[in-house]
Amino acid sequence: MKIVSFLSILLFLFSCQPEGAEYYEDLDLVYTNYDDEFNFSNKGTYSIPDRIVKIEGELGDGQLPEFVKEPFATQMLQQMESNMSALGWTKVEDPVNADVALFPAVWTNTSYYYWYNYWCWYYPYYCGWGWYYPPVVSSVTTGTLVMTMVADGDEYVEPHQVWTGLGNGVVSGAYNTTRVTKAIDQAFEQSPYLQVN
Repeated sequence: MKIVSFLSILLFLFSCQPEGAEYYEDLDLVYTNYDDEFNFSNKGTYSIPDRIVKIEGELGDGQLPEFVKEPFATQMLQQMESNMSALGWTKVEDPVNADVALFPAVWTNTSYYYWYNYWCWYYPYYCGWGWYYPPVVSSVTTGTLVMTMVADGDEYVEPHQVWTGLGNGVVSGAYNTTRVTKAIDQAFEQSPYLQVN
């Protein structure tokens, strides 16, 4: 009986071993930071662009930036606006009349993976002949959504960054809006200091 109990305990312990991430979205990360000297509570209006710029290298003279395609951009912007509204902020069209401006941007990174196999790699002494498998190339695109809140006023010489929200890994090549909107919600949820009176 003791052996059965001991084996049961061992089985239980080994079944609880932690493992790595099983899904792509398990690696998503949300980070926020803010200027703790800025008083958000006595502000109330914000502006936000109607497009989300994609940051991709340096632009040449006369080149226009790329933007996140529709309908993804609108879905992300609506989620940001919904969270700002829930915190008591009022959207205004003219940034000159706003207390803060919220600037969203996305940058992406594509990693390429190259794999090949040659039979002789396993058996180096028999390389007079062998099997060669054609190379396989695959790619994975990941990206980061950046939300930057900027204030402009008499106390700043230049526009001043007062809040940043990052959703790292949430922008894939397919723009999974469920993951992106979840990251946006999380960024605002972990920033209760954005609440206005």
